Amino acid sequence: MVFIDDLALMLFTLPLISILIAYTTIQSYLGFRKEGYQAIKKSLDDSIIPAGILGLVTLIISLWGEFTWTLPGSYNILFYDVYLLMGIIILSYSMAVYMGKRLQTTGIFALFVGLITIYYGVIGFNLGLTQEPLALLGLYVTYGLAGILGYPVTVFLDRLKEQPSERRNLGSWMIVFVVFWIIVIVAGILGAVIGVETIPAHLAHAP
Repeated sequence: MVFIDDLALMLFTLPLISILIAYTTIQSYLGFRKEGYQAIKKSLDDSIIPAGILGLVTLIISLWGEFTWTLPGSYNILFYDVYLLMGIIILSYSMAVYMGKRLQTTGIFALFVGLITIYYGVIGFNLGLTQEPLALLGLYVTYGLAGILGYPVTVFLDRLKEQPSERRNLGSWMIVFVVFWIIVIVAGILGAVIGVETIPAHLAHAP
């Protein structure tokens, strides 16, 4: 099988996903303080198309990688397994918002995928895969934690949907949201940095 180098593209989709998640949720929070749940609904609706496109692209790339085994050694398993699961989550979120379904079903899936992602990252780090094992571990752990925290975030959003007149104050939930935002942003930065560092070497040694 010929090695097809799409790792840089995969890495650059990660910060795009992080930007979408952070922007949508922060915009929802700011709007919620002024207008209540209606502002959250507007922000979620606005994210349907970009989330759907990103989820579909991620799903196509990962399925192609899983079926054709494009990377050498065990890298196909390390990269494409969790990338496929992420694509399913993003696409599931987009469909749930579009169909007006509860988000927490996607959230509970994201929680378990987050745990799986961290596990893959730890195993990859222990095996010394990639030339930057610490960067690999950081990327997998941050996105894994984002997935785990995605569950309480979606639970709270569903709660607001069911009780739209709820007081416009997150209370103790604010801690969860702030930690979630920080982790999502850090994960996106890591993905972007690794992607930028990957481009020169991959362009210089194309298949």
